[in-house]
This record gives sequence, structure tokens and C-alpha cells, in this order.
Amino acid sequence: MPHALILLVALALETAPSALSPEAAEHNTKAMAFYDARQLGPAFDEFYAAYTAMPDPRRDRAGREILLGSMHAALLELHEASGEPAPLCRLQEVLQVHVDTLTAAFPESPDMIEIRSARERHKKISAQLIARGPDACAAPVTSTAPPSTSVDPPAPQPSAPETTAPPSNPPAPAKDVIPPRQLRIAGGVTLGLGVALLGVMAYGIAGEASHEARVDEIDASAAGRPLSTAENQDLLDHRGRAQGARSLAIGTGVAAGVATVLGATLFVLAQRSARMQRLSATPWWSTTGAGLTLRVQLGSAR
Repeated sequence: MPHALILLVALALETAPSALSPEAAEHNTKAMAFYDARQLGPAFDEFYAAYTAMPDPRRDRAGREILLGSMHAALLELHEASGEPAPLCRLQEVLQVHVDTLTAAFPESPDMIEIRSARERHKKISAQLIARGPDACAAPVTSTAPPSTSVDPPAPQPSAPETTAPPSNPPAPAKDVIPPRQLRIAGGVTLGLGVALLGVMAYGIAGEASHEARVDEIDASAAGRPLSTAENQDLLDHRGRAQGARSLAIGTGVAAGVATVLGATLFVLAQRSARMQRLSATPWWSTTGAGLTLRVQLGSAR
């Protein structure tokens, strides 16, 4: 019997569009069009153009994280499709530049969540390239052999085009099946948004602690005497700001958790797409938020 898996995830994304500048949003729209057409190279170029259109790592922190997730997913897809190490080499370079830029822009926070996340991704990509050998990212040498001879396959490759490998009648995919590459890029974008929201949450926590410390300082300075009008107003002001920072931290923390779970779920669905018989997605929205209902029908269990 087929099994049905229903996932309902709701996430308020009112702030997501404003994370991109108008120029970056235009490039991002073009990138998604290329991606839907399975033109991964041009899609990455447009994602990267959107990323470079927001060069300020402090002001454009959230938008750059979202676009980094898009570039990460697009280059991984390109590597999977081609089997070549070049996309991984490009991704390694992009991640290293991202880490260096953030580290220089936030010298007071060398261990911030965005820096740790990018370093972890860079570490994983570097491990894959090391496994391919020390010359994985070296430029190919073409001077010792003419182009015609480089096309000849090596000895072990004649076994690849055997007639028994491809099935005679491959099953036709369902019309409403979402391609794994779209699930993967959606997961990358969502994880990038989650990382950005975690950064905002950390900012809210730090802000609350700062204002609470100021409140304690005012209380301590006025020990044993009534507060003056200016001190009382300052106390109320810092208490209000501390409450606002706490609300910001709680709200973005919840949203970051949902975005992280959704992104991880999309990656898992992409990995298991070979076992999926049917996958449909139904978006919904209201005046307070937006969401996506995914219905996945899996193959029969053995």
C-alpha cells in the first residue's frame, strides 16, 4: 500500500522581499527563470550578480545570506549534473570570500552564526575536493594533445554505454512531480533565510542584555533615594527597548527554527525523490503570512 506523507509548514515572510535591493531582486527573478529552465550556469551567474549588487556586508547582511544559499544550491546541482569539480571549486571560492568579507565587516563578532555556517559549508566542499586529489581545481592542460585525441575515452569507459544499463521502458514521471533540483534550491534559500533570522535573533538578545544592564545601572545609582524625572524617563525608555529587543529575538527565533526545519525537509525530499511516486505542492497565503502544503506519496514499502 502506498503511504501518504503530509507536511504543513507556515512561515511569515513579510520581511523576505525587502532583504533584497531592487537591482538584486531583478537579478534574482532572472536567476529563478533560468533555474526553472534547468540552465544552472546562467542561473548561478544571475544569483551572483544579485549578490554583488549588495556589496555592504553589514547593511545587506540578510539578503546576502539568502543569495548565498541560492548560489550554494545551484552550484551543487551543476556539479551533480556534470560530475565535474569546477562548480565545487567555484563554490569553495564564493564561500571563502563570503567568510573573509563578513569577518572583516564584523571584527567584534568573529564567531557570529553566519560566519560559522559559511565556514562549515566551506569545510564540507573542501573535503569533497581533497578526495578528488590535489589538482581537482587546477586548470586542465591542453597543450600536449590535440583536441581530437582528448575526446577518446580511456580504457575502462567502453562498459558505460551498454544496452543493459538504461531501462527499455522508463516510467513517465507524474505531471505534478517537483524536480529534485527545485526542491534543493528552495531548501538552500530557506536555510539561508533561517541563518539570517538567527543573526537577527542574536542581535535582539544582545540588545535586550544591553538595555537590561543600563536599567540595573540606573537602579544601582539611585539606591536609597528617589529617581529624578530624567532618570525615571531613562529607566522607562530602556525597559521598553529591552522588551522590544526580547520580542524581536523571540519572533525571529521561532521563524528561524521553522525556516531551518523547512529547508532541511526540502533537502531530505530532494534526496528521496527517487522513491517518490507523486509530489504536489499547494501554496497558501493570508494577510498575516504565507505557507506551503506539501503532499508526498511514496512507493510501496518492501
